[in-house]
Amino acid sequence: MRMKCLCAIAALLCAAGIGRADGIGPNCNTCQGSIYTLTFAAAGTNTWDIFYTIDTSGYNGGGTLLDDVAFKATSMFPTTTTLLAAPGGIGDWTVENGGINSGGCDGTGGGFVCAFADSLGVAPSVPDGTYVWEFQIVTTQPPLTGSFASSIKARYTNGDGSKVGALVSEPITLQSSTVPEPSSLLLLGSSLLGLGTILRRRLVRS
Repeated sequence: MRMKCLCAIAALLCAAGIGRADGIGPNCNTCQGSIYTLTFAAAGTNTWDIFYTIDTSGYNGGGTLLDDVAFKATSMFPTTTTLLAAPGGIGDWTVENGGINSGGCDGTGGGFVCAFADSLGVAPSVPDGTYVWEFQIVTTQPPLTGSFASSIKARYTNGDGSKVGALVSEPITLQSSTVPEPSSLLLLGSSLLGLGTILRRRLVRS
């Protein structure tokens, strides 16, 4: 009985929208075994938090470091961009407008925001775990939430800082943060309360 209840609770958690957003990879054209996810959440008037996540555990492109990442979540450059979190800490990274070419952040490509490691010594190693960059952008442009309307880029290098393998450049669907809506939380709470009542009654009877 307890196992059945646990399964039911897990199903309810999925129904409420709690879980990881869908990403791209590992087998897209330039993904090279990694999995990429781009999500967003409102953070105020014309302000958005953008989360760029790369799971490098399956990376197979031959590089040893990941030193540049870029995303496009709006059609124009943001008015301002602030880095809120990054592998090793935000002090190890610099942010600028623009995409990435074989040499790193290039300052071009309308709407792109790029972050680069300030030195090879602080660039995250690959293949390894999952890395997350959190940006906060201020823009009057709405997020590009259509199917594969946004974009991501990334550059893998060797220990000398030279690009290795393909330059990651892929369209991606920008998805809403997986925090459930209040209505979903209410449904979840009511359902869990009902399950708890049923379980308690059956335990008392036994």
